[in-house]
Amino acid sequence: MKKIIAAALALTMTLGMSTTALAAGNVDGAGVGSQDPIDVTAKYNDGVTEPTVYSVDLQWEDMTFTYNESGTRIWNPDTHTYTDSTTSGWDKTTAAVTATNHSNTEVTVSFTYTPQGDTDVNATMSQDSFKLAAGVENKPNEAATDSSILTITGTPNNSVTAEGVTIGTITVTIE
Repeated sequence: MKKIIAAALALTMTLGMSTTALAAGNVDGAGVGSQDPIDVTAKYNDGVTEPTVYSVDLQWEDMTFTYNESGTRIWNPDTHTYTDSTTSGWDKTTAAVTATNHSNTEVTVSFTYTPQGDTDVNATMSQDSFKLAAGVENKPNEAATDSSILTITGTPNNSVTAEGVTIGTITVTIE
């Protein structure tokens, strides 16, 4: 029993003699226990990659244009000429191409109209190009959108038939 009491007493004395040590900066000589503060720094390393995703919706209005003539041309047998009481014109003169950007990056949308054949019909795009801002996270209904409008003019010659002929093509480029 004396051995157990002696061991317990020795353990108590050993624990009572311990001291606490604190890490400190340079002691500036102001006395024992003087310490300079030490900054604690946290860093963040973002190793997540976000690849570019392109998603642009294109909507084309109907690109069929019809030139209509109506009325009468009355033959005059004395002069061998027609008396013309007709009206003519296009059923419509414009059609839009609309782009909506759902990409996670800005895009440039460009339009090129290339005429085909000799039809006496001219066409131009209202915008050669435009930029669309990147999509905003969680706001798909607010995606950037814009349009270029094709406008046709002129009176078609005999090469334009009731079956229709291709008068040109529109090329859309997205960068």
